[in-house]
Amino acid sequence: MEKLNAITYTVGMSESDKKQVAPVQQMFFSDTEIVSISLEPLPADFQSVYIVNGKKIEPTYTPVGLIKIQYKKVANGPDSMTSTYAIISGHYFLISTKSTDLGWKGPPDTGLCLMVTGSPQDKVQITVKWNASGVELEKVFNRYTTTVLGQYVESATVTSSNPDATLMILQGDKQIFLSPPLKDKAAIEYKKN
Repeated sequence: MEKLNAITYTVGMSESDKKQVAPVQQMFFSDTEIVSISLEPLPADFQSVYIVNGKKIEPTYTPVGLIKIQYKKVANGPDSMTSTYAIISGHYFLISTKSTDLGWKGPPDTGLCLMVTGSPQDKVQITVKWNASGVELEKVFNRYTTTVLGQYVESATVTSSNPDATLMILQGDKQIFLSPPLKDKAAIEYKKN
Protein backbone atom coordinates (compact mmCIF):
# COMPACT_ATOMS: atom_id res chain seq x y z
CA MET A 1 0.00 0.00 0.00
CA GLU A 2 2.90 2.38 0.70
CA LYS A 3 4.13 2.04 -2.90
CA LEU A 4 0.63 2.80 -4.20
CA ASN A 5 0.40 5.86 -1.97
CA ALA A 6 3.79 7.04 -3.28
CA ILE A 7 2.48 7.19 -6.87
CA THR A 8 -0.94 8.64 -5.98
CA TYR A 9 -1.43 12.42 -6.05
CA THR A 10 -3.25 13.24 -2.80
CA VAL A 11 -2.77 17.03 -2.49
CA GLY A 12 -5.95 18.60 -1.10
CA MET A 13 -7.38 15.38 0.35
CA SER A 14 -8.61 15.30 3.93
CA GLU A 15 -7.94 12.30 6.18
CA SER A 16 -11.61 11.37 5.71
CA ASP A 17 -11.16 11.42 1.91
CA LYS A 18 -8.09 9.17 2.21
CA LYS A 19 -10.00 6.65 4.34
CA GLN A 20 -12.85 6.54 1.81
CA VAL A 21 -10.63 5.86 -1.21
CA ALA A 22 -8.31 3.35 0.52
CA PRO A 23 -10.54 0.28 -0.11
CA VAL A 24 -10.85 1.18 -3.81
CA GLN A 25 -7.08 1.59 -4.12
CA GLN A 26 -6.51 -1.81 -2.49
CA MET A 27 -8.68 -3.44 -5.16
CA PHE A 28 -6.01 -2.60 -7.75
CA PHE A 29 -3.59 -4.98 -6.12
CA SER A 30 -5.63 -8.04 -5.29
CA ASP A 31 -4.12 -11.52 -5.39
CA THR A 32 -5.08 -11.76 -9.07
CA GLU A 33 -2.25 -11.96 -11.62
CA ILE A 34 -1.79 -8.81 -13.72
CA VAL A 35 -1.72 -9.60 -17.46
CA SER A 36 -1.13 -6.09 -18.83
CA ILE A 37 -1.11 -2.40 -17.98
CA SER A 38 -1.97 0.22 -20.60
CA LEU A 39 -2.57 3.95 -20.86
CA GLU A 40 -5.90 4.84 -22.49
CA PRO A 41 -7.46 8.17 -23.54
CA LEU A 42 -10.20 9.69 -21.43
CA PRO A 43 -13.67 8.87 -22.84
CA ALA A 44 -15.25 11.75 -24.78
CA ASP A 45 -17.98 12.18 -22.13
CA PHE A 46 -15.64 11.70 -19.14
CA GLN A 47 -16.93 13.47 -16.06
CA SER A 48 -14.41 14.24 -13.35
CA VAL A 49 -16.45 16.45 -10.99
CA TYR A 50 -19.57 15.21 -9.21
CA ILE A 51 -22.02 16.79 -6.82
CA VAL A 52 -23.63 14.17 -4.57
CA ASN A 53 -25.18 14.14 -1.10
CA GLY A 54 -24.03 17.65 -0.26
CA LYS A 55 -20.45 17.21 -1.42
CA LYS A 56 -18.45 18.27 -4.44
CA ILE A 57 -16.19 15.37 -5.45
CA GLU A 58 -13.32 16.31 -7.76
CA PRO A 59 -9.91 14.99 -8.82
CA THR A 60 -6.78 16.00 -6.93
CA TYR A 61 -5.26 17.01 -10.28
CA THR A 62 -6.66 17.33 -13.82
CA PRO A 63 -6.44 13.85 -15.39
CA VAL A 64 -4.97 13.34 -18.86
CA GLY A 65 -5.97 9.70 -19.37
CA LEU A 66 -6.83 6.33 -17.87
CA ILE A 67 -4.52 3.59 -16.70
CA LYS A 68 -6.06 0.19 -17.35
CA ILE A 69 -4.91 -2.92 -15.51
CA GLN A 70 -5.93 -6.22 -17.13
CA TYR A 71 -6.06 -9.23 -14.77
CA LYS A 72 -5.92 -12.95 -15.43
CA LYS A 73 -9.54 -14.13 -15.54
CA VAL A 74 -10.67 -15.87 -12.34
CA ALA A 75 -14.13 -16.83 -11.10
CA ASN A 76 -15.92 -13.99 -9.30
CA GLY A 77 -12.99 -11.61 -9.78
CA PRO A 78 -12.60 -8.46 -11.87
CA ASP A 79 -10.94 -8.87 -15.25
CA SER A 80 -9.81 -5.22 -15.35
CA MET A 81 -9.71 -1.97 -13.38
CA THR A 82 -9.17 1.60 -14.53
CA SER A 83 -8.07 4.78 -12.79
CA THR A 84 -7.24 8.28 -13.94
CA TYR A 85 -3.67 9.49 -14.18
CA ALA A 86 -1.84 12.77 -14.73
CA ILE A 87 1.68 13.83 -15.61
CA ILE A 88 2.97 16.24 -12.98
CA SER A 89 6.45 17.77 -13.39
CA GLY A 90 7.34 14.97 -15.80
CA HIS A 91 6.20 12.15 -13.47
CA TYR A 92 3.16 9.89 -13.82
CA PHE A 93 0.72 9.83 -10.89
CA LEU A 94 -2.56 8.08 -10.19
CA ILE A 95 -5.19 10.67 -9.45
CA SER A 96 -7.38 10.44 -6.38
CA THR A 97 -10.46 12.44 -5.35
CA LYS A 98 -11.05 15.12 -2.77
CA SER A 99 -14.36 16.38 -1.40
CA THR A 100 -15.75 19.75 -0.36
CA ASP A 101 -18.81 20.00 1.90
CA LEU A 102 -21.44 22.23 0.24
CA GLY A 103 -23.58 22.65 3.37
CA TRP A 104 -26.57 20.82 1.82
CA LYS A 105 -29.23 20.07 4.48
CA GLY A 106 -31.85 18.49 2.22
CA PRO A 107 -32.54 14.81 1.51
CA PRO A 108 -29.89 12.51 0.03
CA ASP A 109 -29.53 12.49 -3.75
CA THR A 110 -31.04 9.55 -5.60
CA GLY A 111 -30.45 7.85 -8.94
CA LEU A 112 -32.00 9.69 -11.89
CA CYS A 113 -32.04 7.34 -14.89
CA LEU A 114 -32.71 8.54 -18.44
CA MET A 115 -33.25 5.76 -20.95
CA VAL A 116 -33.93 6.01 -24.68
CA THR A 117 -35.81 2.96 -25.93
CA GLY A 118 -36.37 1.70 -29.46
CA SER A 119 -34.07 -0.22 -31.76
CA PRO A 120 -31.65 0.59 -33.35
CA GLN A 121 -30.16 2.88 -30.69
CA ASP A 122 -27.51 4.63 -32.75
CA LYS A 123 -26.87 8.36 -32.97
CA VAL A 124 -28.58 9.04 -29.62
CA GLN A 125 -27.84 12.19 -27.65
CA ILE A 126 -29.29 13.06 -24.24
CA THR A 127 -28.87 16.61 -22.93
CA VAL A 128 -29.94 16.72 -19.30
CA LYS A 129 -30.18 19.45 -16.67
CA TRP A 130 -30.61 18.24 -13.11
CA ASN A 131 -30.35 19.38 -9.50
CA ALA A 132 -27.88 17.60 -7.22
CA SER A 133 -27.77 18.71 -3.56
CA GLY A 134 -29.19 22.11 -4.54
CA VAL A 135 -26.68 22.68 -7.40
CA GLU A 136 -27.90 22.97 -11.00
CA LEU A 137 -25.87 20.80 -13.41
CA GLU A 138 -25.96 20.12 -17.16
CA LYS A 139 -24.29 17.46 -19.32
CA VAL A 140 -24.56 15.92 -22.78
CA PHE A 141 -24.41 12.11 -23.08
CA ASN A 142 -23.88 10.36 -26.42
CA ARG A 143 -25.44 7.06 -25.36
CA TYR A 144 -28.94 5.64 -24.99
CA THR A 145 -28.96 5.40 -21.19
CA THR A 146 -27.37 7.28 -18.32
CA THR A 147 -27.82 7.62 -14.58
CA VAL A 148 -26.88 10.71 -12.59
CA LEU A 149 -27.30 11.30 -8.86
CA GLY A 150 -29.50 14.19 -7.81
CA GLN A 151 -32.76 15.56 -6.46
CA TYR A 152 -34.69 15.84 -9.75
CA VAL A 153 -34.37 16.22 -13.51
CA GLU A 154 -35.07 19.83 -14.50
CA SER A 155 -35.16 19.20 -18.27
CA ALA A 156 -33.99 16.77 -20.91
CA THR A 157 -33.68 16.86 -24.69
CA VAL A 158 -33.17 13.69 -26.73
CA THR A 159 -32.23 13.40 -30.38
CA SER A 160 -32.04 10.08 -32.20
CA SER A 161 -31.87 8.70 -35.72
CA ASN A 162 -34.67 6.27 -34.77
CA PRO A 163 -38.21 7.70 -35.25
CA ASP A 164 -39.55 5.11 -32.77
CA ALA A 165 -37.26 6.31 -29.96
CA THR A 166 -38.93 7.17 -26.65
CA LEU A 167 -37.54 8.69 -23.44
CA MET A 168 -38.20 7.15 -20.04
CA ILE A 169 -37.07 8.93 -16.84
CA LEU A 170 -36.86 7.12 -13.51
CA GLN A 171 -36.35 8.85 -10.16
CA GLY A 172 -35.15 6.09 -7.87
CA ASP A 173 -37.42 3.19 -8.84
CA LYS A 174 -40.37 5.44 -9.79
CA GLN A 175 -41.09 6.25 -13.43
CA ILE A 176 -41.77 9.98 -13.69
CA PHE A 177 -41.91 10.38 -17.48
CA LEU A 178 -42.47 8.35 -20.63
CA SER A 179 -42.59 10.19 -23.94
CA PRO A 180 -44.47 9.22 -27.07
CA PRO A 181 -42.23 8.08 -29.97
CA LEU A 182 -40.03 10.73 -31.58
CA LYS A 183 -41.66 10.21 -35.05
CA ASP A 184 -41.05 13.30 -37.21
CA LYS A 185 -40.17 15.72 -34.39
CA ALA A 186 -36.64 17.14 -34.13
CA ALA A 187 -36.29 16.06 -30.50
CA ILE A 188 -38.05 14.66 -27.45
CA GLU A 189 -38.38 17.35 -24.78
CA TYR A 190 -39.00 16.99 -21.04
CA LYS A 191 -39.45 19.83 -18.57
CA LYS A 192 -40.18 19.47 -14.86
CA ASN A 193 -43.63 20.79 -13.91
